[in-house]
Amino acid sequence: MKSTVNFYSLEKSQDLHLSICTLIRELYKLSGQIIICDSHSNLEKINKLLWTFEQNSFLPHKIYEPRATLDTPILLLTEKYLNNLLIFKEYDSIINNLDEPIIQAENHFKVYEFVESSEEKKIISRKKYTIYKNNNFDLNHKKYNG
Repeated sequence: MKSTVNFYSLEKSQDLHLSICTLIRELYKLSGQIIICDSHSNLEKINKLLWTFEQNSFLPHKIYEPRATLDTPILLLTEKYLNNLLIFKEYDSIINNLDEPIIQAENHFKVYEFVESSEEKKIISRKKYTIYKNNNFDLNHKKYNG
């Protein structure tokens, strides 16, 4: 089964990290097993935000470390662990906030990419879109209304 990449465009007023947390909540409610890929410093921000962005809910998550038990439906993953996505085969969704596409997600993953409104970020997203397209991923694009 081919992976699908969903590109979500953000308006200038939409906060990227808050939008990521909102998407995590949506996927989690659908019984999703979710990986969030980002730099370590951004993952720290997302980690803190997941604890506080909603008062009346809890999204079980942790930052991945080698030899850690994969016992949570939401896993925060830095780029240095992307080389072996097979160990994460029970996860079905990847939210990618890295500047590079996740080509390793060839099979069974749904990939989510946010397109920020700055021209610099749009250029990065266009490059990623082209690489995914050239690697035969199914592609979708729409405005994010999270």
